[in-house]
Amino acid sequence: MPKDVGVEQQNATQIWEDNQGAIALAQNAGYNARTKHVDIRHHFIREEVERGAVTVDYVDTKHQLADILIKALGTKTLKFLHEASGIKTNIEKQQP
Repeated sequence: MPKDVGVEQQNATQIWEDNQGAIALAQNAGYNARTKHVDIRHHFIREEVERGAVTVDYVDTKHQLADILIKALGTKTLKFLHEASGIKTNIEKQQP
């Protein structure tokens, strides 16, 4: 995938996923009656896993850093994910 934009990649791209069904679909190249409705063009990740270019690993939902960008989160969870992601802010707190 990085090769598509001119970057040489040494190791497989690692995808951290909290959906175990998505992981199973990506890692199982066999026929599955429950997923036969999925159009073949949506099997890109499965093909990349087979090729060894991508690995798909499980991460507990509580530690899914991508959620900071796509879900409404409580203050505690948002603070945890913000700190875990390494995001820094340049806004200093104003003293009243």
